[in-house]
Amino acid sequence: MIVTISREYGAAGLAVADGVARALDYELVTDDLPAAVAARLGASTEEVAARVDSDASFSERMLTGLGAATPEVVSANAPRVGEDFDEDVRREIDAAIRDRAARGDVVILGRLANAILAGRPNLVRVFLTAPRDWRIARLSETFHFSREIAAEELVRTDAARRRVAKDRYNITWGDPRYYDLILDTSRFGIEGAVAIVAGAVRLALPE
Repeated sequence: MIVTISREYGAAGLAVADGVARALDYELVTDDLPAAVAARLGASTEEVAARVDSDASFSERMLTGLGAATPEVVSANAPRVGEDFDEDVRREIDAAIRDRAARGDVVILGRLANAILAGRPNLVRVFLTAPRDWRIARLSETFHFSREIAAEELVRTDAARRRVAKDRYNITWGDPRYYDLILDTSRFGIEGAVAIVAGAVRLALPE
Protein backbone atom coordinates (compact mmCIF):
# COMPACT_ATOMS: atom_id res chain seq x y z
CA MET A 1 0.00 0.00 0.00
CA ILE A 2 0.96 3.63 -0.52
CA VAL A 3 -0.07 6.24 2.06
CA THR A 4 0.24 9.95 1.32
CA ILE A 5 -0.17 12.41 4.17
CA SER A 6 -0.83 16.06 3.43
CA ARG A 7 -1.32 18.52 6.24
CA GLU A 8 -1.97 22.03 7.32
CA TYR A 9 1.15 23.50 8.88
CA GLY A 10 1.22 22.69 12.58
CA ALA A 11 -1.27 19.81 12.34
CA ALA A 12 1.38 17.30 13.53
CA GLY A 13 1.96 15.80 10.11
CA LEU A 14 5.43 14.44 10.82
CA ALA A 15 4.41 12.88 14.14
CA VAL A 16 1.38 11.21 12.59
CA ALA A 17 3.25 10.04 9.49
CA ASP A 18 6.04 8.57 11.61
CA GLY A 19 3.52 6.80 13.83
CA VAL A 20 1.63 5.38 10.87
CA ALA A 21 4.84 4.12 9.27
CA ARG A 22 5.82 2.42 12.51
CA ALA A 23 2.37 0.93 13.03
CA LEU A 24 2.32 -0.54 9.53
CA ASP A 25 6.05 -1.32 9.34
CA TYR A 26 6.31 0.85 6.22
CA GLU A 27 9.13 3.12 5.10
CA LEU A 28 8.63 6.83 5.84
CA VAL A 29 9.63 9.34 3.14
CA THR A 30 9.95 12.95 4.31
CA ASP A 31 12.83 15.39 3.95
CA ASP A 32 15.36 13.04 2.35
CA LEU A 33 14.14 13.97 -1.13
CA PRO A 34 16.62 16.83 -1.77
CA ALA A 35 19.58 14.43 -1.49
CA ALA A 36 17.91 11.86 -3.74
CA VAL A 37 16.96 14.47 -6.32
CA ALA A 38 20.44 16.02 -6.24
CA ALA A 39 21.93 12.63 -7.11
CA ARG A 40 19.54 12.29 -10.04
CA LEU A 41 20.41 15.77 -11.36
CA GLY A 42 24.13 15.71 -10.64
CA ALA A 43 23.70 18.82 -8.52
CA SER A 44 24.54 19.58 -4.91
CA THR A 45 22.03 18.91 -2.16
CA GLU A 46 22.19 22.59 -1.21
CA GLU A 47 21.15 23.69 -4.71
CA VAL A 48 18.18 21.34 -4.76
CA ALA A 49 17.13 22.10 -1.18
CA ALA A 50 17.05 25.81 -2.02
CA ARG A 51 14.53 25.10 -4.80
CA VAL A 52 12.52 22.43 -3.02
CA ASP A 53 12.14 24.49 0.14
CA SER A 54 11.73 27.98 -1.25
CA ASP A 55 8.08 27.85 -0.15
CA ALA A 56 8.60 25.57 2.84
CA SER A 57 8.01 26.47 6.45
CA PHE A 58 10.87 27.73 8.60
CA SER A 59 10.96 24.47 10.55
CA GLU A 60 11.03 22.41 7.36
CA ARG A 61 13.88 24.53 6.01
CA MET A 62 15.81 23.88 9.22
CA LEU A 63 15.25 20.13 9.00
CA THR A 64 16.22 20.00 5.34
CA GLY A 65 19.27 22.11 6.07
CA LEU A 66 20.50 19.44 8.45
CA GLY A 67 20.24 16.88 5.69
CA ALA A 68 21.85 19.23 3.18
CA ALA A 69 24.96 19.41 5.36
CA THR A 70 25.84 15.81 4.58
CA PRO A 71 28.66 15.44 2.02
CA GLU A 72 27.34 12.51 -0.02
CA VAL A 73 26.52 14.56 -3.13
CA VAL A 74 28.54 17.65 -4.02
CA SER A 75 28.62 19.10 -7.50
CA ALA A 76 31.85 20.45 -8.96
CA ASN A 77 29.86 22.73 -11.26
CA ALA A 78 28.76 26.27 -10.56
CA PRO A 79 25.32 26.57 -8.93
CA ARG A 80 22.47 26.29 -11.39
CA VAL A 81 19.78 28.92 -11.29
CA GLY A 82 16.67 29.87 -13.20
CA GLU A 83 13.31 28.45 -14.18
CA ASP A 84 14.76 25.52 -16.15
CA PHE A 85 16.56 24.20 -13.08
CA ASP A 86 13.45 24.77 -10.94
CA GLU A 87 11.44 22.71 -13.41
CA ASP A 88 14.11 20.00 -13.45
CA VAL A 89 13.94 19.80 -9.66
CA ARG A 90 10.14 19.60 -9.61
CA ARG A 91 10.15 16.92 -12.32
CA GLU A 92 12.74 14.83 -10.48
CA ILE A 93 10.81 15.13 -7.21
CA ASP A 94 7.76 13.75 -9.01
CA ALA A 95 9.85 10.95 -10.51
CA ALA A 96 11.48 10.07 -7.18
CA ILE A 97 8.06 9.83 -5.52
CA ARG A 98 6.70 7.65 -8.32
CA ASP A 99 9.75 5.38 -8.20
CA ARG A 100 9.44 4.86 -4.45
CA ALA A 101 5.68 4.39 -4.62
CA ALA A 102 6.13 1.65 -7.22
CA ARG A 103 7.75 -0.53 -4.55
CA GLY A 104 4.81 -0.10 -2.16
CA ASP A 105 4.63 -0.21 1.64
CA VAL A 106 5.50 3.45 2.11
CA VAL A 107 4.18 6.53 3.88
CA ILE A 108 4.98 9.74 1.98
CA LEU A 109 4.65 13.02 3.86
CA GLY A 110 3.90 16.16 1.89
CA ARG A 111 5.36 17.09 -1.51
CA LEU A 112 1.79 16.85 -2.90
CA ALA A 113 2.30 13.13 -3.38
CA ASN A 114 -1.47 12.67 -3.41
CA ALA A 115 -1.59 14.60 -6.71
CA ILE A 116 1.56 13.02 -8.16
CA LEU A 117 0.24 9.50 -7.51
CA ALA A 118 -3.44 10.15 -8.27
CA GLY A 119 -5.18 7.22 -9.93
CA ARG A 120 -2.78 4.56 -8.65
CA PRO A 121 -4.25 1.43 -7.08
CA ASN A 122 -3.55 0.69 -3.41
CA LEU A 123 -3.31 4.40 -2.57
CA VAL A 124 -4.72 5.98 0.60
CA ARG A 125 -4.60 9.80 0.61
CA VAL A 126 -4.83 11.53 4.00
CA PHE A 127 -5.22 15.21 4.85
CA LEU A 128 -4.58 16.40 8.41
CA THR A 129 -6.20 19.57 9.69
CA ALA A 130 -6.62 21.29 13.06
CA PRO A 131 -7.96 24.61 14.38
CA ARG A 132 -5.65 27.58 13.91
CA ASP A 133 -5.09 28.21 17.64
CA TRP A 134 -4.19 24.55 18.24
CA ARG A 135 -1.65 24.63 15.44
CA ILE A 136 -0.12 27.89 16.64
CA ALA A 137 0.22 26.49 20.15
CA ARG A 138 1.87 23.32 18.84
CA LEU A 139 4.31 25.26 16.67
CA SER A 140 5.20 27.54 19.57
CA GLU A 141 5.85 24.58 21.84
CA THR A 142 7.72 22.45 19.30
CA PHE A 143 9.95 25.08 17.71
CA HIS A 144 9.95 27.71 20.46
CA PHE A 145 8.35 30.24 18.13
CA SER A 146 6.55 33.25 19.51
CA ARG A 147 2.83 33.11 18.78
CA GLU A 148 3.28 35.93 16.29
CA ILE A 149 5.97 34.11 14.30
CA ALA A 150 4.04 30.84 14.48
CA ALA A 151 0.95 32.57 13.09
CA GLU A 152 2.94 34.19 10.29
CA GLU A 153 4.60 30.91 9.33
CA LEU A 154 1.27 29.10 9.41
CA VAL A 155 -0.33 31.55 6.98
CA ARG A 156 2.70 31.68 4.67
CA THR A 157 3.29 27.94 4.52
CA ASP A 158 -0.33 26.98 3.95
CA ALA A 159 -0.64 29.65 1.24
CA ALA A 160 2.49 28.31 -0.49
CA ARG A 161 1.18 24.74 -0.45
CA ARG A 162 -2.17 25.90 -1.77
CA ARG A 163 -0.46 27.84 -4.57
CA VAL A 164 1.80 24.97 -5.69
CA ALA A 165 -1.14 22.53 -5.67
CA LYS A 166 -3.11 24.82 -7.97
CA ASP A 167 -0.31 26.03 -10.23
CA ARG A 168 1.48 22.72 -10.78
CA TYR A 169 -1.18 20.04 -10.31
CA ASN A 170 -4.43 21.96 -10.88
CA ILE A 171 -5.99 20.72 -7.66
CA THR A 172 -7.39 22.58 -4.67
CA TRP A 173 -5.24 21.82 -1.63
CA GLY A 174 -7.44 20.47 1.18
CA ASP A 175 -10.44 19.81 -1.09
CA PRO A 176 -12.10 16.53 0.02
CA ARG A 177 -12.27 15.34 -3.60
CA TYR A 178 -8.51 14.77 -3.58
CA TYR A 179 -8.27 12.77 -0.35
CA ASP A 180 -9.69 9.54 1.03
CA LEU A 181 -9.54 10.57 4.68
CA ILE A 182 -9.59 14.04 6.28
CA LEU A 183 -8.77 14.06 9.96
CA ASP A 184 -8.73 16.72 12.69
CA THR A 185 -5.60 15.96 14.69
CA SER A 186 -6.73 18.11 17.59
CA ARG A 187 -9.89 16.04 17.99
CA PHE A 188 -8.23 12.64 18.20
CA GLY A 189 -4.67 13.47 19.27
CA ILE A 190 -1.58 12.14 17.58
CA GLU A 191 -1.96 8.57 18.83
CA GLY A 192 -5.62 8.53 17.89
CA ALA A 193 -4.88 9.92 14.43
CA VAL A 194 -2.20 7.28 13.92
CA ALA A 195 -4.63 4.53 14.91
CA ILE A 196 -7.35 5.86 12.59
CA VAL A 197 -5.06 6.21 9.56
CA ALA A 198 -3.39 2.84 10.13
CA GLY A 199 -6.80 1.23 10.54
CA ALA A 200 -8.05 2.81 7.31
CA VAL A 201 -5.00 1.50 5.44
CA ARG A 202 -5.52 -1.99 6.77
CA LEU A 203 -9.16 -1.88 5.68
CA ALA A 204 -8.08 -0.79 2.21
CA LEU A 205 -5.63 -3.66 1.79
CA PRO A 206 -6.56 -5.90 -1.16
CA GLU A 207 -7.93 -9.25 -0.11
